[in-house]
Amino acid sequence: MGISAIIAAYNEEKTIAEVLTALTRNPLIDEVVVVSDGSTDATVEIARSFDVTTIALRENRGKGYAMRVGVDYARYDILFFVDGDMFALTDRHIESLIRPVLSGECDMNIGVRNRGPVRNFFHLQMKVGPVLSGIRVMRREVWETVPVRYQERFKIEAALNFFCSQAGYQQQQTVIYHLGHLVKESKRGLWPGLTSRWEMSREVVLLHFDLYVFATWTRDLAERRTPLPAVEYDLFE
Repeated sequence: MGISAIIAAYNEEKTIAEVLTALTRNPLIDEVVVVSDGSTDATVEIARSFDVTTIALRENRGKGYAMRVGVDYARYDILFFVDGDMFALTDRHIESLIRPVLSGECDMNIGVRNRGPVRNFFHLQMKVGPVLSGIRVMRREVWETVPVRYQERFKIEAALNFFCSQAGYQQQQTVIYHLGHLVKESKRGLWPGLTSRWEMSREVVLLHFDLYVFATWTRDLAERRTPLPAVEYDLFE
């Protein structure tokens, strides 16, 4: 029951070294796979300076696609998806996310950054809004429940929540305290960051209509093992 940590990274030169330092030092993690999603900064060079597998996609394909490539290269059956834009990641954070899956308490554990008791209550207990977090640990079979066309761009997190439940797997959320991250507006600039946030929100809203109202996924479950289209990339091991 080894653990593969997977980072789908796009222009994360400011924070990825700190994230990789925490992951590579943690005894629970057996390997780290970094997939640079067409980064144009020093993300790839920084990742290559660590003892990790680094895959550099030559063009930007979206977060879900980069995660899929990471899964294909991961050797182990517990997948730990980690955002590359975090800081102050500790062993306590890592253990609180991994242990529930290792112990069999759940099949997917979603890490949710602390937003205060009121917002946490409405978001997690009252289910106000989807739980969209890129920090999550799951068994490989949970990932494999998601049809390929939902393994792209910003669809992947909401799709994982939906298909995990549809397949009868157990999921839970763990609130993560004192974990920082760079917001899109800080990383990309105000206007590009706002544009990216709008595109993400729009895609997630449309996806929820697809999943819960139109249910088009019932016609293509057979596609879940269809190979992704080939792309060019550089592999550094």
